[in-house]
Amino acid sequence: VVGTITLRGQSAIVWFGWGAVERREEDDCENNIRSDNSTVAVGTGRPPMGSLAVSMPPSTLKGPSRMPTPTSQLVGGSSDEDMMLGQQMSARLAKRIGWPIFVSCSFSDFGQNGVSPALAAGFDDDTMPAAMAEKEVTRILTLEKDKLVVST
Repeated sequence: VVGTITLRGQSAIVWFGWGAVERREEDDCENNIRSDNSTVAVGTGRPPMGSLAVSMPPSTLKGPSRMPTPTSQLVGGSSDEDMMLGQQMSARLAKRIGWPIFVSCSFSDFGQNGVSPALAAGFDDDTMPAAMAEKEVTRILTLEKDKLVVST
């Protein structure tokens, strides 16, 4: 799974899917994260563009909201699964982080011979890589949000 996170003020664009992570020569460990011009990346490589969804954090006057997170599909795609996954991820991330979140994901490409890249990589099912990517995105966005709070 490869992807990028682009920060724009207090919003983020998350783009990920199947692709090759190309190690940079200066990356001395596999979890080395670099931040250049508001983009956080591990290695290099770009997934194909998938559908694009945006979610706005629920407005709250008093405490956490139980209202659904407003989500819109901005760009459709050929895969209903990718569109649904992007909408769900953007909604969860917007609710957790409290920022507008754009998500483009492309996990429906089944690679060579119709074999799922997730199963070929040794995962038990197709949803595990997306869940792991979302967890890492949440961690990175939380760190970046904390940096913004400290600097203001």
